[in-house]
Formats: sequence, structure tokens, C-alpha cells
Amino acid sequence: MRMHVPGALLHALGLASLFAVSLPLMARETLSVAWSHWPPFSQLDARGELEGIDVRLTRQILQEADLEPAFRNLPWARALHLLERGQLGAGMGALDTQERRQFARFSAPYRRASFVLLSHSASAGVVDRWQGIARFEDLCQASGLRLGKLRGTRPTPLTEACPSLKEAREYNSDDKLIELLLARRLDGVIMEWQHAQYRLAQLGAEAFIGCQLLMHQQPVSLMFAKEALSDAQLARIDAAIGALPAPDAAFAPPSCRFDNTRFPQGPES
Repeated sequence: MRMHVPGALLHALGLASLFAVSLPLMARETLSVAWSHWPPFSQLDARGELEGIDVRLTRQILQEADLEPAFRNLPWARALHLLERGQLGAGMGALDTQERRQFARFSAPYRRASFVLLSHSASAGVVDRWQGIARFEDLCQASGLRLGKLRGTRPTPLTEACPSLKEAREYNSDDKLIELLLARRLDGVIMEWQHAQYRLAQLGAEAFIGCQLLMHQQPVSLMFAKEALSDAQLARIDAAIGALPAPDAAFAPPSCRFDNTRFPQGPES
């Protein structure tokens, strides 16, 4: 017995089949990713669109792993809190620590961050507080240097063995550090090099700010809430990172007066 199907229904079924064929076989799963204003790693461009080194790399890495990032503008401390509660998928440019492994998983490192100690270059008519510092040991024992760093950061274990660095005062923003350095209210500031270079270029100040010390180069990763990914997804992310091209020479660390990275165990005693 043949079933009679009305023509209108046949037409509707045909449209539905055509629409189904046009859909992708598998839509990408969406993953929420925190970002905050920290050029050149993440910022809004003139059109209000999100861009930056970390943003571009994160998009590329996640899409290679069949994930679609949904970026959320969040302060870093808030992002960590939401990651710990499982209310955020991922954060960018994160340091892999044992403390964070209590609530997060990490990708392979996808870039390196360089931390430096910046100061004014010597100029006529201005007291040079770096005069007489010929060795790294001299810097560590120097008294009277007014140094600053970002509040809550631990840029290197080196600070524990270097009294002048350990005594650096803390401030709430990198912009404040640069402002105080340019006003000569600080003799030196500890900052991430690429961000410092970007801000100094914006201010036209890169010509008279120099690097005293390359403190260390720190590998950074994507950090994920523990339940945000499967093992297979994390493996695809690591494979995508492994396939990234070599970093551009423009992102190399600066040439500094002192270079602690030559001494893997710290400077010679």
C-alpha cells in the first residue's frame, strides 16, 4: 500500500534536505577566553575589533583544534577566579605554576615573555644613578636605587638573591611605572619587554630609555579550566602549537647591559 504524501510536505522536506546538506558536518565547539587591554598582546583596534599577538595566536591554535574562541574582557585576577570556579574556559599568556595546576590545565608554551629592567639612558646635566655599576653584582648591592615593578608579580627568582631588585616598590599598572620612570621619580622599572617597547614607542620615549638587565625569558601557555577540554582536545592544541612557525625576529629580547639568561642557575657568585 502506497502512502500519499501531500505536495506541500514533499516541498518542505526537499528544502529541509537541501538546507541540511549546506550545513557544516560539525560546528566548532565554543570556548570562552579571557582578554584584557595589554598591547601588543591584546587590544582593540581603531574599528573596535579585538587584535594582538596573543589574540591572533590563540585564534589560530584553537581553530586548528576545532574550537572557536569567544573572547571576554576581564581583569586577570577576575579571570583566574572564574577559571578556578569553572565559569571560564581559558586564559592567554599564562605562567604554568603548581599553584594554578590545582584548578587548571596548560598547553605547551606558545611564546616566550622577556622581563627586563629599564632605565633612562645617561644624559648631560642629569645625575646618572647607574654610574659606577660595572658588574651585575654591583647592581644587586647598589643602595639608593629607586626601582619599581607591577604589584603582585614575581618576574624571576633572581630577585630573592639580589637585594636591590627585591626592594623594588610595587605599583598597580605598567602605565604608572612608565609615567614615574619618564618623570625620573623612579630610576628603573621591571617590565615585560614587548609591552614596554610598545608603550614607549607610543610616547616617543624609546630613544632615551635603555635596558639595564635582561632578567629572564619566561615560556607562557594557554591555561584552561580543568573540565573545559578533553585530553584529545588538549593534544590537538599542543599539536597546533608545535606546528607554529618560528617567532619573528621583531619579538626577540633586547640587547641589555647585563644578561642574566646567560647563567641558567643565576649569576656567578
